[in-house]
Amino acid sequence: MTLTIIGLGNGLRDGLTLGALDALRQAGARRFARSRALPLIGWLESPEGGVVFDAAFDSVPAGATGEPALAIVHPILEAARAGGAVYAVPGDPLLDENASLLLWTLARGEGIDVRVIRLARRAEDDARYGFDALVALMSRLRNPEGGCPWDLEQTSRTIRRHVIEEAYEVAEAIDSGVPDKLSEELGDLLLQVVFHAQMASELGEFSVDDVTQNIVEKLVRRHPHVFGSVSVENSEEVLTNWEAIKRKEKGNEDRKSILDGIPMDLPALMRALEVSKRVVKVGFEWPTVMEVLDKVDEEIAEMRAEIAAGDTARAGEELGDLLFTLVNVGRQLKVDPEESLRAMTLRFANRFRYIERHAEATGRTLKDLTLEEMEAVWAQAKREQ
Repeated sequence: MTLTIIGLGNGLRDGLTLGALDALRQAGARRFARSRALPLIGWLESPEGGVVFDAAFDSVPAGATGEPALAIVHPILEAARAGGAVYAVPGDPLLDENASLLLWTLARGEGIDVRVIRLARRAEDDARYGFDALVALMSRLRNPEGGCPWDLEQTSRTIRRHVIEEAYEVAEAIDSGVPDKLSEELGDLLLQVVFHAQMASELGEFSVDDVTQNIVEKLVRRHPHVFGSVSVENSEEVLTNWEAIKRKEKGNEDRKSILDGIPMDLPALMRALEVSKRVVKVGFEWPTVMEVLDKVDEEIAEMRAEIAAGDTARAGEELGDLLFTLVNVGRQLKVDPEESLRAMTLRFANRFRYIERHAEATGRTLKDLTLEEMEAVWAQAKREQ
């Protein structure tokens, strides 16, 4: 399921980019135009342009909201659900028309892969894409008069998971090494910040300006070596000062334990690493990594004993002890266990896909392969990685 919304700018042919033209010509997608009155749409539908639009919405008034806007949105959404849709609109693809903005929002809410293409910006358009434009856009989406029904139904609790999902997608984009992907995912994460701030502003709790003010003040306060008279020799001293300043800040006064303030919702390996890092600061530490490995052997032996005794619950506890100890092996080696396990999972998946391709190439299914054959192909995949 895909949807591409293309903003045609001034609607003239000289503004058309190759990327936009390729999207308009993509195979298998139904094409929709806001109006065939645009000169560019006329050229696109000529033999030279080579694009055929399945429908246009000239009968829907400009700036339409409510039912008239849905008359545009529904057929495009239906086409996107069926496989793919392309919608060409004059001006900006999201800011100049209620229907396209509503379409974008509803499609993303359904999990449709949405791509937005803007023709080359003019200098005078830059302000339309800055942070203030995003804040204004979110306010419009949440406006009871002509806003988006889905956005209006949301609360900070209902979109809580989206913050986590978008953060993971940013991490995935970083790993991909593709700058355009990272730019897109950072925008999605920034949207979550603005979304939560907009809802809080409506409730009179805080505004997006409070959010930015708080982080600016915090960064200045926690960098006295930059904005004050404190001297530091290295990054370790910076982190020591950071933690000391943090403990004195408002809201942290009730933290009595050095373990207070570690988010409970962190992934287990990340939380275990953070707990370990904090306790070693006060000397609760194995002297060497070899002694940690001795503890690993001890935990394995204890888990074996519980398994032999048939005590699954106790074996599960010992497994937790083993995992926690392995986290400390990683910490001593300065290896992030979360990233280490993520990389191994990726290697495992790539090697297993190699087995799948082998089965397909030999005209069989995975169930047709013997374990010995799968292990041999696995070893081959491992050698080639």
